[in-house]
Parts: sequence; structure tokens; C-alpha cells
Amino acid sequence: MLEICNYKVDFKAVRNYWDIHEILNESLQFAENYGGDLDSLYDCLTDMLCDISIIEIYGIEKLKKYDGYDQKLIEVFSEAKHDWGDEYSDRFLVTIVHEDGTREEIR
Repeated sequence: MLEICNYKVDFKAVRNYWDIHEILNESLQFAENYGGDLDSLYDCLTDMLCDISIIEIYGIEKLKKYDGYDQKLIEVFSEAKHDWGDEYSDRFLVTIVHEDGTREEIR
């Protein structure tokens, strides 16, 4: 039987840069040694142990003011999705839910 893990990452309450990684750490249930940067995020994403990981991201628009961090996060999630090749990318599903309710899958 496949283990399916569902995660919700909500950036709507972000007040500063450090909040971004605190939210990621708590929402994605990373280990205590999560480094709080993009390299650590990538490492933790590629080490997720579920057979299928489904991640929904809310409020990403708030991160634009942090030096375009919204796009940086999208790049990291996309790279992690394809880390193990196309076979894994079908089991690592990341969707951005925009403020207007539209949904965009990270490819």
C-alpha cells in the first residue's frame, strides 16, 4: 500500500524573511536540523519518505517582496520534483493556490 502525505504550506502570515523558512519547516514536517535556506529546502524535499507527496502552497504572492523569493521557491520545488527523474516527478505533486483561487501545478 502506498503512503500518501498531504501538506499545506500557507505563507499568508509571513512578516519577515525568517518566517518563510519557519513556515516551510513546520508545514512540511522537516527534521530539527533544517538549515532554513534554499539548499536545505532542496535537501529536505528530496529526502521526503512518502511514496506520494502532495503539497499545496498558499499565499506565495506575499514572497515577491523578499527579493523575488516566490520564484526562487518555485525553482527549488521544481528541481526537487525532477531530482529522481520522471518516475519520481509523478509522485511529488506541488500546486500553488493563488489568491483568486486558481491553481497552478509546479512542473
